[in-house]
Amino acid sequence: MKNKLRKKFTQLRAKKYLELNSKQIQTIYSSLLRIIKQHKIKVIGSYQPIHTELNIKPVLELLKKKCVIALPRVLNKNNMEFRAWNEYDPLYVSKFGILEPSAKNKKLVPQLFLAPLLAFDLNFNRLGYGRGYYDKYLSKNKNFLTYGIAFSFQQAKIIPVHKNDVVLKGIITEEGSVIS
Repeated sequence: MKNKLRKKFTQLRAKKYLELNSKQIQTIYSSLLRIIKQHKIKVIGSYQPIHTELNIKPVLELLKKKCVIALPRVLNKNNMEFRAWNEYDPLYVSKFGILEPSAKNKKLVPQLFLAPLLAFDLNFNRLGYGRGYYDKYLSKNKNFLTYGIAFSFQQAKIIPVHKNDVVLKGIITEEGSVIS
């Protein structure tokens, strides 16, 4: 079931992908700013967009004035860590073809995670690519504050859930937040 959903939403995202306009960037930024203020967030863990994931870079440019931004580095056996990043730091291509910060950058544990996804449902279940990096990292502490970042058209009726899947706190889209 998950593989069928992955295929469907990968194709849908490829057809409907769009760059965020200034209003949509501001909408996502405002949603995140409320969360940052409410929870006194100092460090945000984000992602470098690949393929047709929502390009959050313009939002990160605004957020860096409020918080430290950290990006993931993939380690072995589906493990990852987060390293500090700013727009002047070079990014390096990992063995998976994903841009990552240097291993020399400061290792951080973000208070707020912005997770990419292929699809989500209104129960805040997330469908990823199936390798389990985010779920494995987030399962180490169920109290992590994690929001999915997606286009509104990525909403599915229901995402099948397995025991290792981590439920998100909410979803933030270009149209606004769906917050639990």
